[in-house]
Amino acid sequence: MGSANHHIAILCSRLDLPGGIERAVVNTANLFFTKGHKITLVILDDTDKSFYPIHSGVQVLQQPLSFGITPEGNVITRKIKLLGDVLKLRRLLKQLQADLIIASEYPLAAAAILAGGKKQSKVVSWEHHHYYELQRNSFWNNVFRLTYPRLDAIVCLNKDEQQLFASVNHNPVVVPNFIDAVNPADTNSQVILTIARLTAVKGIEHLLKVAKAVLTAHPDWKWKLIGDGEMKAEVLAYIETEKLEGKLILRPPVDHNIMSEYQQAAMYVMTSLNECFPMTLLEAQSAGLPCIAFDCESGPRHIITRENGMLVKKEDTTALTQAISTLINNESLRNSMREKALENVHHFSPDTVYALWQQQVFTLL
Repeated sequence: MGSANHHIAILCSRLDLPGGIERAVVNTANLFFTKGHKITLVILDDTDKSFYPIHSGVQVLQQPLSFGITPEGNVITRKIKLLGDVLKLRRLLKQLQADLIIASEYPLAAAAILAGGKKQSKVVSWEHHHYYELQRNSFWNNVFRLTYPRLDAIVCLNKDEQQLFASVNHNPVVVPNFIDAVNPADTNSQVILTIARLTAVKGIEHLLKVAKAVLTAHPDWKWKLIGDGEMKAEVLAYIETEKLEGKLILRPPVDHNIMSEYQQAAMYVMTSLNECFPMTLLEAQSAGLPCIAFDCESGPRHIITRENGMLVKKEDTTALTQAISTLINNESLRNSMREKALENVHHFSPDTVYALWQQQVFTLL
């Protein structure tokens, strides 16, 4: 059918963290509701709190189900936990009677199939991680191989991921994330911005090395890093040891409305080693920021072009330092890339992306 007024249930884990996946889940639930669908956001974790605002018309159900993915217990007790949680999910899905179930993580997609979700609904997975980023143990890899071919579709965020998921399902489709609005930045800024979890996969170790080189060569500039995570103490120690106080500035993410940070920056830098479709790049481009990133296996290359930013070889800190310096030294190039960035985000507007959901997924209903 593909028309409005379907009941869509989105299965997700915790939403109280300030991440790109959390933002995409909430934004998409809100978008679907405003387009006339009945939306149930099913949070299968310990809290129903959300860092991002959920539309009052979206129904929120919360039930803590781990499906045995927990450090507690042993191999046997975790399998018993998986079975018990699958049975709880089965009862929940029967109660919901949704037309479409969208599972935002692979354990949730697998559990929805094991719970018999396809008896009353179409079931699709929504893949936010790079195919090879999540390391599954042998048991979960077997579950993945058993359940994923039975999904009605796999929603991928770019064509590279679509090709990878084609090996496990007959219907991988591409629907990127969207950005709400265009909010041009201050063209006189001398601030480099990065928003990221302080973890190894976000390339924080590389960021520190590059920041030292860039800020030493360009003492009038500052680099603002907004994030939190396991490497926070390491980042703070590096700032102190390298005497970068007031130059490399670490700030925690305190509010969902972070657009003002983009508007006060001159460029955006991403040092991630793995990405699928990073929301921060879309947000940065919506402020007209040139973006520089490592060309990891998937993700940034589907947003950044040579007209609106720069991609450098993954983990090549010398190339990344040179790219940032090039933009610092060339205001004309920054302004040109700013214009192209603002043009590019129109490809990822809510209406454009919603139309893809209609064409690629809702036609299953």
